[in-house]
Amino acid sequence: MRSTFYGLNIGLKALQAQQRALDVTSHNIANANTPGYTRQDVIMEAAPAFLTEKGYVGAGVDITEIRRLRDEFLDVQIRTENKYLGEWEVRSNVLEKLEVVINEPSDSGLRSVMDEYWAAWQQLSTDPSSAANRSVVIQRGIDLADLFNQTDKILHELQADINRGIQSCVNEINSIARQVCDLNDQIIKAELSGYSANDLRDRRDLLVENLSKMIPVQVVEDRFGALEITAGGATLVANNYYAVMKFTDDPVEPTRASLQWSDPKSGSVVGDVRLNGGSLQGYVVMRDRTIAALRSDLSQLAARIAEEVNALHSAGSGLNNTSGSEPGLDFFVKKDAGLPFTASNIQVNQELVADPNKVAASQSSPVIPGDGSNALAIAGLKNKLTMNQANPGEYTATFDEFYQSMVAGLGIEAGEAQRMLDNQNLLVEQLQNQREAISGVSLDEEMVNMIRYQHAYTAAARVINAMDEMLELIVNRLGLVGR
Repeated sequence: MRSTFYGLNIGLKALQAQQRALDVTSHNIANANTPGYTRQDVIMEAAPAFLTEKGYVGAGVDITEIRRLRDEFLDVQIRTENKYLGEWEVRSNVLEKLEVVINEPSDSGLRSVMDEYWAAWQQLSTDPSSAANRSVVIQRGIDLADLFNQTDKILHELQADINRGIQSCVNEINSIARQVCDLNDQIIKAELSGYSANDLRDRRDLLVENLSKMIPVQVVEDRFGALEITAGGATLVANNYYAVMKFTDDPVEPTRASLQWSDPKSGSVVGDVRLNGGSLQGYVVMRDRTIAALRSDLSQLAARIAEEVNALHSAGSGLNNTSGSEPGLDFFVKKDAGLPFTASNIQVNQELVADPNKVAASQSSPVIPGDGSNALAIAGLKNKLTMNQANPGEYTATFDEFYQSMVAGLGIEAGEAQRMLDNQNLLVEQLQNQREAISGVSLDEEMVNMIRYQHAYTAAARVINAMDEMLELIVNRLGLVGR
């Protein structure tokens, strides 16, 4: 048998439930524009009824859960697609920079400078005794060598910039791992104590989503609510443990830099980082494949130009070779004689710069006045098959064709990267829109809920007021007869 005051308890529980629902609604509205916030909902159910001689009687309402409205399957899909989005964002960004560096087609690009170099030899062949023509040949050679040097230097610096980008990613990954580890501990403590940890879970999910753009992750939640994250071939986070990613740069040769996992306590290396997507993968691919290949092709082009020009120039004669005894000179020489010809290791022979008369425009020895046949032969290298060796001594492309192929390949790669980036942006945006439809805060819906809970609260208060009037009647008015 329940006392008359039990009705007040039912009313109180109703007031408390509706008040909590209003609090949650206010929390949703306040965080409508908070990144990573998940809409929350109050789950109410009837309190367990009690048995009387007349049957079961209701005992009011209980709040069983404050639930996050979130679809974990969509979270997994977004994290999966994020790794591709992160990679293509980096690749597209770096390729845009490469297109600016190569600067083709333009009047100042390598192709134009090569054309001017061959044209200078062509002009010299028409008047080999002209000091002006000889100076122009030397200057065009200097321009060509300098452009090779400068382009390779910029590409090397871009590789170094990429390594700085990798270091930034590594720092962010380590920071996120540490934060997720801390949140794991806070969530476990809160939920074991019977409290809701929805906001902590939102913060953790947002961190994991940001992490998934930099490196692919596999996420599992254990029975205590802690996340276990695997990334790059290692366990990144497990309960209160987190691994540390270590990046070792090499300023001389950026491609020799390394990514490794290390123990946070001892600092010892425990293995290499294995990449298969994300921003880190994008950086490494651009540094070690695209830019490295571009530098290699430029060096091959510079070396073949030097070899072909030197072979003809060293066999020719300058204006000073009137007796036939002056030895031939190489037009291009190596900055460092101990290294092969590369885009960074080529320059014009300083003997020619000091004395333009030594430019070998003639093939005769001793030189015959007006003989510009060697200059004409060097100019003819522009159209000679000198690149893409198929068999020993057999080449299939000219200098210009080889360079055009390089530029075209870069353009194709940049176009592909932009298309892939657009596709991934669209796909991730669609997935985020689907999640937003479930997890996002709708202000219209929250306003309706607010009115609904407000009216329920008012009704519960009216119930308590009615119970109070009944008790007042029993306590103060009954028993007055006969006084």
